[in-house]
Amino acid sequence: MWKEKKWRRSRCKNPAIQKALTIEEAFWRSERERRLYELREKALRDELVMMAGARAEGRTEGRTEMAQEAICKHLEARFGESSLDLQKEVKQLTNPEVLAEITNKIYTAASLDDARVIIEEAPDD
Repeated sequence: MWKEKKWRRSRCKNPAIQKALTIEEAFWRSERERRLYELREKALRDELVMMAGARAEGRTEGRTEMAQEAICKHLEARFGESSLDLQKEVKQLTNPEVLAEITNKIYTAASLDDARVIIEEAPDD
């Protein structure tokens, strides 16, 4: 591999490319420099993965909070202060899919008891 790069460098006429290839050759001959480079690259990749995971987690938390808020606002508007205990239960739910299911059903609740049944029957994983 090193001989191939040396051959490439000798065939290239552009001085900037020749310089870059010379630096690259020196870099790849040094085991320590190569290992440090690989570790830096791994750290950068790990950081990108962590950031992507954090963004996904943030979006999930945002959807959860929005669903909780929508359900609680509906309960407040429809049933007033008598729904405060039920609103506290809703704020304990964290599964976005369960909250979405409750959101779809809560509008059919004719009474506070109906709303309580909808919320309490929803499984929270």
